[in-house]
This record gives sequence, structure tokens and C-alpha cells, in this order.
Amino acid sequence: MNRRWNLNQYATYILLTLVFLSSWTDINGIYAELPQIILTQPESWKLGANLALTTNLGNIAPFILVLVKLFYRKRTLNPVPINYVVIVIGMLSCFLLIFFWSYTTIIANVSRSTALLTLAFSLSLLDCTSSISFSDYIQRFRKEFTNTLFLGESLTSILPSLLAIAQGNGRIQCIQTINGTTTTEAIYESARFSVSIYFLCLFILLTISFISFVLLQWTSVARNAHQIVPESSLETIDRQEKTLSTSSYLLLSLGCMYTSSVLFGFILAISTYVLMPYGHEIFYLATIISPWMLVLVWILGMIKPVLRQRYVYILITLGSITFAFSMYVALKSPCPPWVDTTKGSVLILFVWFITYILLGYPRLVIANYVRTYSSNGMFWFGVHVQSGALVGSIISYLLVETFALFRERMACEKITC
Repeated sequence: MNRRWNLNQYATYILLTLVFLSSWTDINGIYAELPQIILTQPESWKLGANLALTTNLGNIAPFILVLVKLFYRKRTLNPVPINYVVIVIGMLSCFLLIFFWSYTTIIANVSRSTALLTLAFSLSLLDCTSSISFSDYIQRFRKEFTNTLFLGESLTSILPSLLAIAQGNGRIQCIQTINGTTTTEAIYESARFSVSIYFLCLFILLTISFISFVLLQWTSVARNAHQIVPESSLETIDRQEKTLSTSSYLLLSLGCMYTSSVLFGFILAISTYVLMPYGHEIFYLATIISPWMLVLVWILGMIKPVLRQRYVYILITLGSITFAFSMYVALKSPCPPWVDTTKGSVLILFVWFITYILLGYPRLVIANYVRTYSSNGMFWFGVHVQSGALVGSIISYLLVETFALFRERMACEKITC
């Protein structure tokens, strides 16, 4: 950071981070709470696949936003009213989840979690849109504030996971039962507070985010943090300062889509098959710590916001190698290499965490590159992030659900490999 920053600029940095916290906190919060939700809902663990499909349908909203941008090229798309809609409706949806998350209805003689899935779809429409509108919004601020987008993004996973830990979510005991044969059964321990209280906490987080956005828009706190030049002259400045050729921009955009497809598509889908074979404790530990790797990415971005392009591609290549190893482990589940051994557990945790860093850091660097490419650089960065996440989610859904290439090892399950 610039040493000459004043109190208002530090406050702006914090407020921007809190605004971007509202991006995916609600959806990530639902996923973090699944171990508690499935105990009472009729779909059980299949609810996760239903949620994945429902949230992917939310990409309809950013697709419409892109069409509007293409049809009205001469007009600047104002992200401020879009952000108001995203945050406010997100707050309302979380508020409704407090009371209606467990409501079910009978559809085709089958009980369904219609309230939860409907509200999750509403949240996904908003969150998918926020990936673009928030990226576009940060373009209004000086480049040293770009990293707030990634810090807020990391907190959207960290804070729900911390809430889940405080709740006691996911704690199990392996109990031996004797029904003719001796088997081991996983029993979930009672939570410290209810699912409704958990959603109330998420609602409070989104309310803080809304207040932060209001302060940024209606007070003078961010006055010195905005772009020095007016919006009308940004295109001229871009043409003068453009540091990327068209081919370089396209390559970096593809890199952004690819890294996003892995981080927000594939990894989430295969996590159970990669980690559970090494034990529930490893799965729990990796799930809790992995969001902190995105904080480490933010720290790296503060230290070194820009790298030479060849180093960006080298990091993506290394991240692809570690991701390929994770895919290999998932395909070998429930009997991957060195299963039920300490070295296997340590290795898979290292590979899992380093993948986040090797792919997350280049994505941050790409954002710093593309924002100088044009005045719409961050808008299209958000589009590429969401497009990559969608492609990764669809492919991984097909691999997991349609082709059934992976086999899960259940908690406390004894397997002879």
C-alpha cells in the first residue's frame, strides 16, 4: 500500500472488502451448512447435487447482463443500481431462509425442499450477477484497491466456515453397531445452535455489507480513492497506457476462465472424492483451511500485484499439474495412493492447498493486467470468471452425476484396498 494513505483511504479499503463480502457468502453459507441441513431434508446428501444444478441456473442473469452490454455499447452500464439490487435481495432471501429453509412440498409424490431450492436459485441469480457487477464497480477506484475484490471473495468462504465451526457443524463419531455383523456407523453430533440462527448470522453479514455500500456511495469517505480522471476520458487514457496486445489479452482471458473453472467448478465437485478416502478428519481440515489459501493469494497480490506474463503461464501450468494429481486421486477413490497412511494424508493436503495458490494468484495478476486494457476490463474479467465457473461446474456435474466416474468413501467406512 501507499505509505501516504490517509484514514479515509484505509476506511475505503475496509468498506470495499465488506461490500464484496456479499458476493457469494449466502450460497457458500448454504453449502457449509449442508451437513446440518441434510439431517432433516428429504433429499439427504442428494440435496448437494440439486443445489449445484440450481445455482448454476443462476448464470442466466449475467448472460442477460452481457447481452445488454453488447447491445448498448455506446452507453456505460452503471453497476451501482445493480449492486443495490444484488445486496438487498440477497438480504431478503437470507431473511426468508431463517424461517422457511426446512419447508417442503410434495411434487410428483416425492417430498422436495422447494423453499430452500427456490431461495437458493434467487441467491444464485444475484451472486452470479455480482461476479460481474462488483468487478465492474472496482474499476471506478484506483488500481491499488483492486485486491479488495479478492479479499472479499476469500472471506465469502472463510466466514461461513468459521460459523459452521462455531456451530459444531460436521462433527461426527464413529459408533460400532452389531446387526449380525459388526459395522461402523457415522453419527453426527448435536449442533450448538440451529440452522435458523446460522442463517440469521449470514443475514447480519449481508446487512453489514449493505451499510458499507451505502457509506461508500453517500459519504465522502471514498472521495480520494476514485479514479483521478473522469469516466468520459478513460478510453483515451487506456489507448495511451495500454500495455497488452490483443493476443496477450485473449490468452490472459482464457487463463482467467481456466483458473476459475478449476477453483469454482472442478475442485468443489471432486473434493469429497479427493479428500474423504484419507479420512473424515482430512476432509474436514481441508474444507476449513482451503479458503484461507485465497487470503494468502490476496497477501501475495499486495506484495507483488503484477508478474511478467510468462511467469503467470508457468504458475498456471504448475497448478494444472497439481490439479491433475487431484483428479487422478479422485478417479482412484476410494483406494487412492497411500490411502490410510500419514504420508498420503500430508501429501494430499499439500497438493490441495498449493493448487489454490498456484491458480488463484495468477488470476489476481490477470485482473491487474486487464483493468488497464480498457475501461471495461474488469467487467469482462467478471464475465470470464463466471463463464469459467459455469463451464467447470457443468463438466464436473457430468463427470460426477451422468458418467459416475467417481466413487465416494463414506465417513467411518472400512475399506480394504
